[in-house]
Amino acid sequence: MPSKLDPHIAMIEGWLAAQPQLTALAIVGRLSEKYPDEFGTRQHTIVQRLLRAHRRKAAEQLAAQEPLSVATTAAPLPGVVDGSGYVGPDPPTAPPTEQAWKATWRDRLVDIGSTAAMAPSG
Repeated sequence: MPSKLDPHIAMIEGWLAAQPQLTALAIVGRLSEKYPDEFGTRQHTIVQRLLRAHRRKAAEQLAAQEPLSVATTAAPLPGVVDGSGYVGPDPPTAPPTEQAWKATWRDRLVDIGSTAAMAPSG
């Protein structure tokens, strides 16, 4: 069954070649500006399907042209990383639910993690 988009596919592909980040909503908006009697927000789904198929096809073509080669494209792995050059504060070692998190409330330090802590009054 022919799609309502068939006569406009070349134009849409031109838009995508110039701006590959275009969304289906942006394409529907452009189509509705050019052809207000034919296109509106109701065509969003068919444009999404076209866009998904177009991007899948482009990805498959790219993958077929240049097979991935980790040895030639990736940077060499650095040796052992022990973090000895880190100069920031010590990272937490317990899960957040077990830590006694601190928060400042009205210029007072409040221990949120403790069950005995209560918000200061007054």
